[in-house]
Amino acid sequence: MASSEIKPDGRVVAPLNITNPVPFLNLRGFRWDDKGGAAQQAEDGAEQAAAEHHGDQAPIGAAHAEHSHPPPMGIAGGPGPFGPGGPGPPPPPPLPFPLSQFQGSFAGNGFNMIFRPLASAFKDEDTATTPPKGSDGPTDNILELNLTTEQWTFGQPLGSIPNRGLGPEPDIFLGGLPYLQTVQNVLNRDTGKGDNPEPKDIHFEPGVWLFVPKASFNASDSVVRMASIPHGTTINAQGPVPTKVQGTALGGVSGPPDHDVIDARPFLFGQAGNPFTSGTFKSLDADTPNSLRRPIDLSKFNAKGSGRITTEIIQNPNLILKSVTDTQTITETITFEVATGPPTTKFNGGGTANISFLAGPPKDPKILDAGPGNNPTAHAAFMKSKWWIETVQYQVNIPKMSPKAIILLKPTIPATSLAPTPVFAVTAPAAGVTAPKTVTIPGIQIQYSQTVNLDFFGITWPHVSLASLVPTDPQPFQLA
Repeated sequence: MASSEIKPDGRVVAPLNITNPVPFLNLRGFRWDDKGGAAQQAEDGAEQAAAEHHGDQAPIGAAHAEHSHPPPMGIAGGPGPFGPGGPGPPPPPPLPFPLSQFQGSFAGNGFNMIFRPLASAFKDEDTATTPPKGSDGPTDNILELNLTTEQWTFGQPLGSIPNRGLGPEPDIFLGGLPYLQTVQNVLNRDTGKGDNPEPKDIHFEPGVWLFVPKASFNASDSVVRMASIPHGTTINAQGPVPTKVQGTALGGVSGPPDHDVIDARPFLFGQAGNPFTSGTFKSLDADTPNSLRRPIDLSKFNAKGSGRITTEIIQNPNLILKSVTDTQTITETITFEVATGPPTTKFNGGGTANISFLAGPPKDPKILDAGPGNNPTAHAAFMKSKWWIETVQYQVNIPKMSPKAIILLKPTIPATSLAPTPVFAVTAPAAGVTAPKTVTIPGIQIQYSQTVNLDFFGITWPHVSLASLVPTDPQPFQLA
């Protein structure tokens, strides 16, 4: 695992697991305001009071400044040209718990697997050949596996977004947070690692996170993720706000996360929980080369001492997230999940929408609807994503330091770990540091696991993405 490099001018060159710069996201002072002036200011005060009533938790660092992370340059609300002092009003406060941790930019590494439809005219981009029919399994699909790097940029909150009530249902005011996600495939067939020097862009997703106060017919407040994917799918995924724990720094549960077991095997449409056996789709067996999988040969990726893409990982990708946290000391975890519908959401509404190409030929050309056609090309029918916001205790070697000096340091990460590498801006005490020492510094790590169900050929194909992410800006820490 490559380490961060600090240039003489103070710039931090990220390790190989954070290869690409975080994309720019700037709203140029935009703030939701349908009233304006003093009325809006009064509403903002009420919004802040409501946030405190709902148990709003300032980001790690507001109450624990020794390990906060500021917004990066260029992010609205940060020290860039459109932050404080630039056009527009000052940024509104962070969204309530648990979205209050989504500030600035994060990057890291992960894994992505997708069963793609296989057209009869398919030609492999590497070999310009069509996979042979027969021994490798059903030939209506091809399994693509990617080792990834990715970046998430969170813009400033949008302010108080009004939703008007009807009859006895009062108005509510939502909190909104724009984001931009980009993902690259860095799988390197020569090394069997995620260190390809020429990353290939594979995902771009603009969206908005919402904090939604509960309606009279809902049991709790909710978090919502609305996203647009350029393949032609939009999602609206909802989930309950988790219970905030009293006595922990962020309001999370003490201890490390509990990662779910994900069964990534396909199943017949409408028969969730009854996946095909692994022998049906031989591409799920990492130990045997398979022409219906990319890469065909995974021997370098599951060799002893590597274990990056094993059969067990293909069938339960969350093992990658667990392999990261197994090498870490995690003292607190916030967990929540959003989904586009049953069985993993407690709210009505939500869902996915797909363009005609993905939905496939309509069942009746005279009656068009938003559902899948009689032979969907790759209809995204369902999405769920689970999130873990973690406080990691990092071990950082501190050199001798002059009084009140500030230096950038990275923690000690095991060479075999897949954990992303954060950077800390460490400030020496007034007396300086007279001898080298090792200190424990808490930092934020975000993990997520997402499954999208794609329907085609009468089969539901799980498409799984996951990553471990850390702030891209140095996290301040004051030595005692």
